[in-house]
Amino acid sequence: MNSKMIGLIFLLLTLLVFALQNTQTVAIKFLFWEVTTSAVLTILISFALGVLSGWLIRFVKPPLKI
Repeated sequence: MNSKMIGLIFLLLTLLVFALQNTQTVAIKFLFWEVTTSAVLTILISFALGVLSGWLIRFVKPPLKI
């Protein structure tokens, strides 16, 4: 197992433990909308949007060749 895979597994396990320990409900306000949902769902959706954003930036903009 290489170090990237170990790091990814550690990150995902840490995220899962953090999300599962925060089970209270939270109110999310954005512009004119307000939604009440569990903190677990909020954490996981935020993480997924961050991963998607990072992937899209890397996909749209190819790496620089120096």
